Amino acid sequence: MGDVIESNRSEEMSGNVTRKELAVAVNEQLGLSQRNSSDIVDTVFSVLKDELVDGESVKLVQFGTLAVRNKAPRRGRNPRTGQSMTITRRKMVSFRPSKQLRERLNK
Repeated sequence: MGDVIESNRSEEMSGNVTRKELAVAVNEQLGLSQRNSSDIVDTVFSVLKDELVDGESVKLVQFGTLAVRNKAPRRGRNPRTGQSMTITRRKMVSFRPSKQLRERLNK
């Protein structure tokens, strides 16, 4: 599927892969209707979001792992005013690419 998105993207040069582009790739690869393809893409993202919000990691074999990380509060500086401030603790999503993806990226 990545090859299909890449070949379509080289013609468009949009900068980011959109949900619509993913739905078109599903449509072309599986022969499903555009509406069903769009529903599949939306469902996948919905499941990913729900798992991450619940604090669970999401492992996508041959792609990578999405995990929720807790960031501790820290001192920072407002870039506009230069005033020192505390950045509150928060949760972030981190992505760790799989070995196969890292190897492909570094060819």
